[in-house]
Parts: sequence; structure tokens; C-alpha cells
Amino acid sequence: MNLALKLVFFCGIAGTLVINYGDQITTMIDHHVRATEGRNASRETSTANVVNSMEVQRSGDGHYWLDMNVNSQNIHFIVDTGASYITLSLQDAQNLNLNLHESDFTIPVNTAAGQTTMAAVTLDVVSVGVIELYDVKAFVAREGMLSVSLLGMNYLNRLDRFSFKDQKLILEQ
Repeated sequence: MNLALKLVFFCGIAGTLVINYGDQITTMIDHHVRATEGRNASRETSTANVVNSMEVQRSGDGHYWLDMNVNSQNIHFIVDTGASYITLSLQDAQNLNLNLHESDFTIPVNTAAGQTTMAAVTLDVVSVGVIELYDVKAFVAREGMLSVSLLGMNYLNRLDRFSFKDQKLILEQ
């Protein structure tokens, strides 16, 4: 084969790989680079790749509590890994000026207290410290169901990483 034909053949194969596997290749290279840097770096520099990170100390009652900014309002949350979604108490939803009506409570959910319906909303921004997420889906509980809002898994799973270690919740974005 002449050189030009070999070059066209190679470019075709490379293009096909990039189109079909580009994201996976990039992720593999990134993981390899991070692992290599981790082996060669000190503890101080090993977290340099983390853009935003914060720790939350476990409270004396055994729970993790967060005061979060939701749509420019302060809301007190308890971290609930058993909750699939952020779930606002009706009082917190009212404080956020989410004008809900009985007809909005159409989403059937199973709770520890049994089956009920909740309202679905989208929160513009939910942040705590340096961690900030946009367009976050949430539920609103019916009146009297919750005395505090729940920080559920849909928030935690959108982070790059979260972990529990040494009585601390570590959030990374």
C-alpha cells in the first residue's frame, strides 16, 4: 500500500474509534492520569483535581444536617439516603413561594408512613458552601408530613462523589 492509502485507512479507523468510543477513551485516559498523579503526589496535592469539596460533621443525634441555599432562601435539611429525591416540607415550599394547589399533589410515592401523593417541582439552584447544582428536581410533601426537608439521593448522585468517613459527610463536585 502506498503511504497516502495507509494514512486514509488509519484516519478512518481513528475516526470510527473516536465516534463510537470517544467518551470512554477520554474517561479511561483521565482515570489513568489521575491514578498516576495520585501515586506520585503528596496528600496535599492529591485533592488538587477536586474543584469543590466540603465536609459536614455528623451531629450529636447521629444525623447530618445542612443549611442550604435554595432559590436564594435558606432551608434546613437532614441528609436522608433513603429518600430518592429532595423532599421539601410544605412550610419550606411556602417559604420558597412555590404556589402549590391540591391539584399539584399527583405524584404517588411510598414513604415509611405509607403511600401518599406529593407535588413535583424543579428548583433553580440548590447550594451549600462551594457545592452548587442547578435545575434540581424535588418533591413537596403534604401538610404535616415533614417537619424538616430531606436531602435525597437525586442531589447526592449529581455530585462527583460523596462519602461518609470518620463521622463526616464529604461532598465533592
